Amino acid sequence: MSGSAIRQLDPATISKIAAGEVIERPASVVKELVENALDAGAGRITVSIESRAGAIASVRVGDDGCGMSAEDLGLAVLPHTTSKLRVVEDLGAVATMGFRGEALASIAAVSRLSIVSRREGDLLASRLVVVGGTAKETDEVPAPVGTTVTVEDLFYNTPARRKFQKTVGTEFGHIAGVVERLALARPDCQFRLVHNARTRLSSPGTGLSETIASLFGPDIGSGLIPVDTVTPVCRVTGFIAPPGVQRPNPYQVFLAVNGRTVVSPPIAGAVRAGFGTLLPSDRFPFAVLELEIDLALVDVNVHPAKRQVRLSREPEVLAAVTSSVELALEGLRPPFPAAVPTPHRSLEARVTEQSAPRSVGEPIPSYRVRTDHQLRQTTFDQPAPPVPGIKLLGQVNRTYLVGRTEAGDLVLIDQHAAHERVLYEQLAARGRSGKQELLVPVVIDCSPRENALFEEARETLLSAGFEVEPFGEGQVAVRSVPVVLGHEVPAKTVREIVGEWIGGGVGLDAAERLVRLVACHGAIRAGSVLSMEQGERLVAQLMAVKHPLTCPHGRPTVVTFSPSRLETLFSRR
Repeated sequence: MSGSAIRQLDPATISKIAAGEVIERPASVVKELVENALDAGAGRITVSIESRAGAIASVRVGDDGCGMSAEDLGLAVLPHTTSKLRVVEDLGAVATMGFRGEALASIAAVSRLSIVSRREGDLLASRLVVVGGTAKETDEVPAPVGTTVTVEDLFYNTPARRKFQKTVGTEFGHIAGVVERLALARPDCQFRLVHNARTRLSSPGTGLSETIASLFGPDIGSGLIPVDTVTPVCRVTGFIAPPGVQRPNPYQVFLAVNGRTVVSPPIAGAVRAGFGTLLPSDRFPFAVLELEIDLALVDVNVHPAKRQVRLSREPEVLAAVTSSVELALEGLRPPFPAAVPTPHRSLEARVTEQSAPRSVGEPIPSYRVRTDHQLRQTTFDQPAPPVPGIKLLGQVNRTYLVGRTEAGDLVLIDQHAAHERVLYEQLAARGRSGKQELLVPVVIDCSPRENALFEEARETLLSAGFEVEPFGEGQVAVRSVPVVLGHEVPAKTVREIVGEWIGGGVGLDAAERLVRLVACHGAIRAGSVLSMEQGERLVAQLMAVKHPLTCPHGRPTVVTFSPSRLETLFSRR
């Protein structure tokens, strides 16, 4: 057997593989082209998206930057050509958004690309058309100073990658997210995002607080808390929202390092740590923060798409971020009020008050009415079987039901997790949730990315019971919710459900995640007082479902202590 099994790939294949590392979807094109525009000194950037036949048809990015000569234009589309590096040592202090010279060459390799660019002082602009990485046309045309890049038929010559592109709504949601983050990282630049001739995002370019207000609405924009702290390792600037503005995941913690947008779970965690106990442990803040760090301490060359950075003094940077947020929040902590004396009552009197039966006509406490409503939503068509061998004894911390089995086991049941499991199985079995019209529609301010995803997922939301309609610029109105939530749902609850769902992205599991969220928010909460009769009904419902031992998130609903385990805990054996 002779001949080598290893062969060198041809240049066309190499360019397509390289393009796949940088250009994943239309949003990748937008990111690379906008970053090039920022490096060119643009003060205004317009991103225009056209869609046809259920797909993104073209991406156009225009700027008023410095422009390029005809000679530079021809070089710019070749692999690894750049004006931003001279020698290898320059990699240790990269101050520009791009530097590898991959973007235009990668885009040109998998699309039909045209560039029109004019410098100040040139009478005409230079125009270049590249198809599949090969230059096809060059000429001169009238155009304003700056550069406009148009990308059409993306992935036309790589059908496998084109096949995996999502719907227009999903892809546009990713594009809006990219422009959102870039506008927040560079609030000195005016951004505009247009889809099929309709403006979907517009930032003023006059500062960060104004940009935040334009993207996320006045509710967030009017209550921002400034952050501005200088430490030996970095400077942290930006804004955070008060603790009352909470998100179920960190999708609205926007971070930039030296003007470069980054995704960094450690830094996002440091922001969350700065809020301490001002936020529940499972909630995240809204924050837009910029870290200015010595360029020599930042490695931006660790990810093909430049989404991540490596920090050589990361622990110190994280500590600086946490302390900066803590300092900004100090003004929100009011002094402790003086203790108000209360009349002395004996334990016996308090117990009597709590246990005394209500007289006829005395109103039932509101929490009892709400709990009864929640349990009615999960009442089975057929009567639930009696609880098998469990005698309910009471409730601990308004969170756990306590029971005893005939075998002498001690049983603790998490009332929220238990009801959540019952709700989830019933909602999943129905396929489409009934809806309840709200007495007053809930109006939600949306970022451009959220707005795009709302449009994409309207049918999914409706199937779960949420009727959502556009309501003015950058807002939607929720007119109905799943019947299990009732007709007087706080706006905060609706915002949390929708925010948590959108934060996870509208993917293949979107409908399933939405059912889990509705079950979670519709279930009896920890801290709710349950009567003995209500507790027995809940336990009976739990024992009738298919998987009673865990909630939809995988947490246990029931914990059992056998007599031998109890004896061990008390050192009796």
